[in-house]
Amino acid sequence: MNGLDIIKNKLENITNRPGIYQYLNSKNEIIYIGKAKNLKKRISSYKNSSSLSNRIQRMVYQINNIETITTKTEAEAFLLESNLIKKFKPKFNIVLRDDKSLPYILISTKNKWPQILKHRGRQKNIGTYFGPYPSAGAVDKTINSLQKAFLIRSCTDSFFKARNRACLLYQIKKCSAPCVKKINENDYLDLSNQTILFLKGKNKKIQSNLNNKMRVYSLKKKYEKAADLRDRIKALNQIQEKQSINISYIGDADVISIKKKNFKACIQVFYFRGGNNLGGRYYFPRHEENEKEENILQSFLGQYYSDKIVTKLILINKKIPEKKLLINALNKKSGYKINIETPLKGQKKIVLKNAEKNAEKELDKKFDEQKNNLSFLKKIKFVFKLKKIPKTIEIYDISHISGEFAVGAMVSFNKNGFIKNNYRKFNIKGTFKRKKILSKSDDYSSIYEVLNRRLKKDSKTILYPDLMIIDGGKGHFNTALNILKNLNLEKKIELASIAKGENRNEGNENFYINNDNKIKFNSNDKTLFFLQRLRDEAHRFAITSHRTRRSKINKSILDEIEGIGPNKKRDLLKYFGSSEQIKIANINEIQKVKGINKNVAKKIYNFFHEN
Repeated sequence: MNGLDIIKNKLENITNRPGIYQYLNSKNEIIYIGKAKNLKKRISSYKNSSSLSNRIQRMVYQINNIETITTKTEAEAFLLESNLIKKFKPKFNIVLRDDKSLPYILISTKNKWPQILKHRGRQKNIGTYFGPYPSAGAVDKTINSLQKAFLIRSCTDSFFKARNRACLLYQIKKCSAPCVKKINENDYLDLSNQTILFLKGKNKKIQSNLNNKMRVYSLKKKYEKAADLRDRIKALNQIQEKQSINISYIGDADVISIKKKNFKACIQVFYFRGGNNLGGRYYFPRHEENEKEENILQSFLGQYYSDKIVTKLILINKKIPEKKLLINALNKKSGYKINIETPLKGQKKIVLKNAEKNAEKELDKKFDEQKNNLSFLKKIKFVFKLKKIPKTIEIYDISHISGEFAVGAMVSFNKNGFIKNNYRKFNIKGTFKRKKILSKSDDYSSIYEVLNRRLKKDSKTILYPDLMIIDGGKGHFNTALNILKNLNLEKKIELASIAKGENRNEGNENFYINNDNKIKFNSNDKTLFFLQRLRDEAHRFAITSHRTRRSKINKSILDEIEGIGPNKKRDLLKYFGSSEQIKIANINEIQKVKGINKNVAKKIYNFFHEN
């Protein structure tokens, strides 16, 4: 039965109500998600294949099942469609890719001494949020300047309560030390309120007040206090200098422009808050080559705002086909009135044009990068004597300290660059041992475990690569090759390893490929630089993942138990796996841990069961 027959058979049981429909293929994978004011009427339109585009005809041919979800309104269907497309990334939909959560600045007011924090994710904490900012780095720099300007704390509540003397931030004039009462509560709240006003765009008034106070102190010959205010004003100026375009009457707005070139689209987003430009980010949504810009932009907006705070004003450079429906959906989501404009003149038009030029520049950079990457992939095929030009490469590295907290890292690469959605990290568990006795720093066993875990479960989202590169020498290569042979994948996946040369200097690397062949490049060979870049990214990701794992053991509820130092804490967590497992353990079980005697075991047990 083909897709048209399935549509005809299913139509009888489909409602006339609004909702979303999902087309599934023979593997039960969702290949398309759509919305409809009338589900029956919309799905029925797919029966007339002659009026459908080639892309939609290909999709209809693959339909094996249809699922629907009804909603109260078309606006609700729009929101649900956007959420589901973002979640499942169906093959035939326009899909927003690489959309990580954006960072915000939070002025937390859950206690009487407000603090300034970097925040990602759901906004459930008590306080005022500002942003989004284009990157974590932009947030860190802004917070650093705000602390210099307003001296409000950034420490955790537990750290704040434990202080009996001012910390280093007070000494370097980035905090007013409310923890040890170097400032009274009213004056501190005034600083906190000033921070909020500044972030809302009331900077002129704040700077004017600070300038007046500085002059008064100077006239009274209180030069030290005047100098402090001068430094605070300088910190505010640094923030404003980074906000290159400031348009006070725009207030809070997202400026969004699309540019399509050579069948590929880029969307540039600028964030204006309080009239200040906080910077921006660009996106490359997945779409069909002949898709219209306005359709790509509309789909992007629905998915982009599905998990973000919606600004009251959205400026876009193209008129979208279902603007009213999008506004109704965003009004429903936000609970307040949203305005979407496509200005034809004035400052708003200039800002949109600037965003469009940025999108075009990013497209040009993308095309140049693709051209260079494809050239290097062709060279790798020739040098490594591969069967074909690799479309996807995975690079592996292991990171640990004397075998402790070992982490395996996998990064993925294709002609578009590094595919960060496909990165994976593996906390080494020691479950795949090559031999009975496993030394702590046995990289071969770590590689053995990582590749077994990676290859034994072929993910729907991460397909097998054409080439694997292992960071290591001949032994690492042979270990990986044995795994491929055991899994009957040696003909499907090709293999190479990269080993540091003499004195571990860059430029002396040796590359191992099949049949015991060793390859060495000239130290100034561009293909070598390319391969080093792949290896270095895997190394960076491995170290970052290792540090994250290690930091978790450095911050634990066990720190609150007297007499439990870092070594005992490490041994306890290694034995039980988590503090939750320690919590439910009895004294005899705790005592089995190396270095834990009966008295210490009682102390740990009593700590968790004192109530």
